[in-house]
Amino acid sequence: MYRSHVLVCGGTGCTSSNSAAIIEALESEIKKHGLENEVKVVRTGCFGLCAR
Repeated sequence: MYRSHVLVCGGTGCTSSNSAAIIEALESEIKKHGLENEVKVVRTGCFGLCAR
């Protein structure tokens, strides 16, 4: 069980804005700090924030 989850949009707009690079960077930092059993990065669907 993870202590925290980091939600990163994986919707079409975010994917085209390279959200995959954000996920990779977060996962790299989590591993670098030995937190891979405590923090999980989760790719989600669209949050709808771009429409606001």
